[in-house]
Amino acid sequence: MKSFPAFGILLRSRSQRPALFSLLESNSGLPGQEANLDLARSFAAAAASMRMDEGMWKLLLEMSAVTPAEAPADSPREFIPFCSLLALGALLGEGLPRQRRRASLAAIRRAAADPRWRVREAAAMSLQLLGERDADALRAVVKDWLPSSSPLEKRAIAAGLAHPPLLADPDFALFCLDTAAAILAGVSRADAKARKAGDFRALRQGLGPAVSLFVAARPAEGFALLRKSAAVRDPDIRRIVKDAIANARLAGPFPGQVRQVALTAGEGAGR
Repeated sequence: MKSFPAFGILLRSRSQRPALFSLLESNSGLPGQEANLDLARSFAAAAASMRMDEGMWKLLLEMSAVTPAEAPADSPREFIPFCSLLALGALLGEGLPRQRRRASLAAIRRAAADPRWRVREAAAMSLQLLGERDADALRAVVKDWLPSSSPLEKRAIAAGLAHPPLLADPDFALFCLDTAAAILAGVSRADAKARKAGDFRALRQGLGPAVSLFVAARPAEGFALLRKSAAVRDPDIRRIVKDAIANARLAGPFPGQVRQVALTAGEGAGR
């Protein structure tokens, strides 16, 4: 992750806040499909490398809390909470005092359920930044959030874990599969009303790609989970399974296993 020296100057002085916001907004790449991820990561790296005084810390929290009314989706100003959330994730990985850690995690969890999809992605990316520096800390966060998590929070958890550098660790990849199994079990328990909600659809659409990464990292256990899930008489579970096996990372390297799962899912659909 590259650093950007000017960020240090702009973060240290409250009087430089307008200049900081102007720099982020004017170089955000928004409106548009792709935000300036290099700049956001540079901001996060700069924040993580600094000694955070109370003023800088409060600034990051205030940036993360910029609302949709203040920064509508796809506006340049949406880049402000996006960048601050990445910074909070990077700082978590470097270690924070308990009070700041709680505030940072609360901000990230709030962002995971934000109506703006880009802010939700920032929440997932911040979890990835935490995991890159401290995988055990990310495990602890997932275990803490998962039992009471909303569909969008579950989606953020899955997306946060679906990060190839983290999945290079076989034990962590197995933890991801276990987490996916718990999320899938929650999907199967959802009632008809919940399944019609946009938040549920977002979770369902995000799970397939995430699960495919977990399975590719631990094929034996992963395909066992897919076969078990494919046999469940639940249309949303089968759709997630089919999305996972359609991904090239599984369809190419594991044609036999994919075919077996597809047959099971197809048979289930016909029951």
